[in-house]
This record gives sequence, structure tokens and C-alpha cells, in this order.
Amino acid sequence: MFANVIQREPPSARLADAREARGCVPIRVLSVGDDPLVHEGIRALLGAEHDMELVGEVGSEEFDSIHFMGLLPAVVLMGTDISGHGAIARLQAFDPSARVIVIASRSGDMRTRRAIDAGAHGCLLSSNVRVALAQAIRAVASGRRFIDGDSAIQLMQSRAEEDLKAREIQVLELVAAGKANKEIAYELSTTEGTVKNYIKRILSKLHASDRTHAVVICIARGIIEVRAISA
Repeated sequence: MFANVIQREPPSARLADAREARGCVPIRVLSVGDDPLVHEGIRALLGAEHDMELVGEVGSEEFDSIHFMGLLPAVVLMGTDISGHGAIARLQAFDPSARVIVIASRSGDMRTRRAIDAGAHGCLLSSNVRVALAQAIRAVASGRRFIDGDSAIQLMQSRAEEDLKAREIQVLELVAAGKANKEIAYELSTTEGTVKNYIKRILSKLHASDRTHAVVICIARGIIEVRAISA
């Protein structure tokens, strides 16, 4: 883990006063993530923009202890691996005016949908960051939302095709853990026939060929997580 917080003169006024005093100063951007190469790329991209300033780079573990008052980011960039664990709610509890852009490493990631539902103001696929990041930052900093075309298509597909219910996700997690239908039925206090019906519905929603294929799809798209399987 690492933290590279760029020191700035701490604000002497209250948070709201500091926001109001910004005027035409550069948009303050905080980068959150655990991949140094991603930070490096973002640093290079923002360095070429006259109206943006990178105020810090922090890893996921440092995010919980970061001193937002000393940074006052207008826009926070974070990956889907971080956004789904209360990070957006924590940030907005401190400063509701801060805007979040989620960067997804792959298309069809359900964590992108969850991040938008949690309050993220924009999302980008990592493959589009080079050409669209500056545009996205300007858009959300001005109060608008920004969802790139590829992400918008995937979000619509996820809502239409992958709206799995909580019980279906439970079944998937148990399938991923190697449980047979009889064992799943015992764990969920239901019948084996009911479990089979759940699995049929899951395969249909995900357009999966079999239960193993369904698990692979769900892990890849962030519907279930490896740590939940091994818990």
C-alpha cells in the first residue's frame, strides 16, 4: 500500500467557504487505488490539463484515514474494487459536494452499477480513460453526470439482464463454493427442487450454459466476490 498525498496549504476557512473561494482555480482531483501504473497514467494525463490539479494519490487502505479537509478534492477517481465498500458514502458524508468518477477495468462489471446507485457521478472504462478522463472530470465538476458510451450500454444491459435477487446470489455463492444442490437446499432451509428452479432462473438471466459458466460470469462482473465464496 502507499500514499502520495501532495501537501497543500491547509484551508483556514470552513469547508463551505473554501469551496466558495475556489473561483477559477484548477479542479482539485484525488486519485484512489492500489495500482501505481494507474496513478502514473492519471498523473500524466492531468499534468497536460491547465484547469486540473492532482492533489493526492492514495491506496485503498489509506483512503479510510485520509484527511479530506487538507485536500478538498472536487473530484475523486476510484476503481470499482474500492467504490463498493462504503467509500462513496464515507466521502459524501464528509463533503456532499465532492464528485466521484468510477473507473471500471472491464465492461459488464456490476460493481459499476452499484457505484452509480451509491452516488457516483460518472463512470469510465479504463480503456477509455486516455481519451475521456479530462472531459469526464470537467463534466462532473460542473455538476453534470458523465457515463461513457460503452459503460452506458453495459449499465443498461446489466439492469435488463442481470437483475439477480438476493436469494439467487446466495445460491450462486454456494454453487461457487462447490456445494451440490442437496447441500445448498440444506443451507438455505429449502427443498432441492426449489434450488434447481433458482439455478434455472440464474442461467436464463445470465445467458449461461451451465452453473460453472454462471459462476465465472458473476465473478468477472462483480456480482459475487471471491472473498464471499471462501468465507
